[in-house]
Amino acid sequence: MTIGKREGQRLARRAHIISIAREHFFTHGYADTGMSAIAAKLGGSKGTLWNYFPSKEALFQAVVEDTAAGIRSQVDMPPLGDGDTVERLTRLCRSVIDRALSPIVIAMFRLIGPLADRQPEISKIFFEQGPAKTQHMIGEYLRENFSDVLWTTDCLRAGKDLFALSGAEVHFERMWGIGNAPTARQRDAQARHAALLFLRAYARDPDKLVPRNELDAETLG
Repeated sequence: MTIGKREGQRLARRAHIISIAREHFFTHGYADTGMSAIAAKLGGSKGTLWNYFPSKEALFQAVVEDTAAGIRSQVDMPPLGDGDTVERLTRLCRSVIDRALSPIVIAMFRLIGPLADRQPEISKIFFEQGPAKTQHMIGEYLRENFSDVLWTTDCLRAGKDLFALSGAEVHFERMWGIGNAPTARQRDAQARHAALLFLRAYARDPDKLVPRNELDAETLG
């Protein structure tokens, strides 16, 4: 569908507002970010900002949705024929790890954390637009590409497990500032480890795909 010049300008202006707002939210936190400050940074009137977003909550939701969509678009979903089962799952796991460690993801989690008790509706928006959609996307990918390999038909559950096996540990270590960011070699090792563990748990014939001695002998160092 072709977008007219006027609509294109409106969408570009909206995207610019979201970009400025994201910077403010990350820098000052949700509570200390005001619509007036964002409008001043934009160089327009507060009324213009309100024409696009009727409230700070609506603007924040747009920031969350835009950020989450950008992150999801970078998750690598290798197609059939692009490597064997372990290779494709390893690539997917490595992609999840890279997204989990990206500065924008860490910043978003740190922004949302303090709001969980006081404004659970904000946390819910973040979870539904971020982790939940990513887990669902991975589940659908498993359903479409690995149904003949997996014993389960609950691919959403399998997607959640793969998501957690891949990035949960390294993500929370970085979010809490524990240790150094893992090297490329360590990320590769973690991705393969997650893929192998996932297949040991979910493959119809795990011994065919993942010999026990291979998993026992691997290292994450």
